[in-house]
Amino acid sequence: MRLKARHLLYMGLIAAIAPGQVRAADAITLTLGGRIKEFFFVASQAQAPAENLNSTGMFNDTRISVEGRTVLDNGITVRSFVRFNAVARDTRDIDEAYIDIISSFGRLRMGEKAGLNTTTIGDPVPQAFLSVDEEIIADAMKPRTGITLRDGFTFKRFTGNALGVSYQSPEVYGFKVGVAYHPTNTSAVGTIDGRITPHDAIDVTAGYNGDFQGGTYRIAGGYFRMASSAFGNDGGQAWNISAGATYGGLEMAAAYISSQPANGLDEHAWTVGALYGIGPFLVSADYRSAHRRPLPFASLPAGVFKEHVERATLQTAYKLGPGITVGLAGFYADQTTSTGAGFDGGGVLSGIKIEF
Repeated sequence: MRLKARHLLYMGLIAAIAPGQVRAADAITLTLGGRIKEFFFVASQAQAPAENLNSTGMFNDTRISVEGRTVLDNGITVRSFVRFNAVARDTRDIDEAYIDIISSFGRLRMGEKAGLNTTTIGDPVPQAFLSVDEEIIADAMKPRTGITLRDGFTFKRFTGNALGVSYQSPEVYGFKVGVAYHPTNTSAVGTIDGRITPHDAIDVTAGYNGDFQGGTYRIAGGYFRMASSAFGNDGGQAWNISAGATYGGLEMAAAYISSQPANGLDEHAWTVGALYGIGPFLVSADYRSAHRRPLPFASLPAGVFKEHVERATLQTAYKLGPGITVGLAGFYADQTTSTGAGFDGGGVLSGIKIEF
């Protein structure tokens, strides 16, 4: 069986950190996991002339993961993780594949994984049923603008799970900071030609977790920058911030991101949401708003408007058992194009998740 370059890299990394005098104190343990998610929706939305949009649809997402972990006799933990797309909308067979080296000095990660900004912030707002990697509603409503909704509030929107290396410090008095570097925004290996592809993406993120009587709070934010190709304007920069708090069964959070791509089509978005849980029941409500420049000019010419998207979602979920959840969500969305035309719509989504 032929090994890819990144697989050889992982094997070499293990060999480098585990010389003859350092041995595993624990046997390597392997854990098999995965998830199966099925969604069904019914929607009604405004249609352009000659369109005949189907009012129903389905989505599924099935992924299998394998995790290996051991602790060396010097206390360093080595963890490897691979997740495969069994059934998903992505054409790539590997979703994530990376190695963690964890010690008292922090965590070093190498491989295919979103940057630290995404792992630090997680879900920008709490959701009872859906999660940040399930942008189902944006797929149920036909897009009318160029606004980014998938992973819209973290830097994963720029690099996805591209190959990269990151370091995150240990948490000290609630503070932690990290930096991630991606040679390019794809999973390409080998020499990267900066003339034809964006490259050298860096994100720096810091976060703080605290508590108060009866609850907790958190705040995180970061800065991202990517160099553009020599023949294009596909680089850019962005910054974001998120904050949240929990009190009993109530959780509230908000997030904001400002994106300034090199092509001048600046985009700004914010979201706010709340969740309340009682036993196996969860209910949440959230709202998001985003606008984008359709043209890279200091002022838009007459008859051209900023593209705008706003969306409200109400969700409920019930935990049937360990790893099994059913849910229901209602949503409404309104989109305004650069010509000022409006397209609104809404619907209902239901589904089941099995995670193991």
